[in-house]
Amino acid sequence: MSERGQETPRKRGNRAGRIILVAAALLILVIAYFALAAILPVWWANVIRNQVRGDLGAGILMGMFYGFVFTLVPLSVAWQSTRKAVGWAWKSAILLIAVALAAPNLLTAGIMFGSSEAAHNGQRILGTEATWFALWTQVSAIAAVVVFVIGVILWRIWRQRGKKVKALKKAESERTLAAKAAAAVANPDAGTETGATVNRG
Repeated sequence: MSERGQETPRKRGNRAGRIILVAAALLILVIAYFALAAILPVWWANVIRNQVRGDLGAGILMGMFYGFVFTLVPLSVAWQSTRKAVGWAWKSAILLIAVALAAPNLLTAGIMFGSSEAAHNGQRILGTEATWFALWTQVSAIAAVVVFVIGVILWRIWRQRGKKVKALKKAESERTLAAKAAAAVANPDAGTETGATVNRG
């Protein structure tokens, strides 16, 4: 009884320490979220403005590049987490990598669909200095999703076809072995006669 009485305060102390750590981590995440939400939209809009430099053609091309590449690549990476051989720890890591790769498009989406003052400032920068960038980013992102879905469908069809071909080959091999076994049972002396002929020769 005394040992149990000593363990209970320790467990309570550990729980209290964990609760404090979780609460501190959540507080840091909330502060980081609001800080980044106030900084990143304007920062990203300025990055795009410096790349486009007011050129309409450059805005379209950059939008197509960011929208397509940073949608298709993250989706392809995230798809790897669907494999059964991948453990949950690796699944989480793969998904985090996919989200990080999609960061350019997420930042653009945060500007275009955000309602904060920083998002509005980013919208003004992109609207005047990088016209068409946001629109073509969205169009190319949708195109990348379509390409990815078509690729997954074709891959599954090819995989199912490969399984069917493998199953047919296996069935054919089994039928051949069964036919040979049946022939050997029907003519048990065939092997003996063949061996005798060889020895006479």
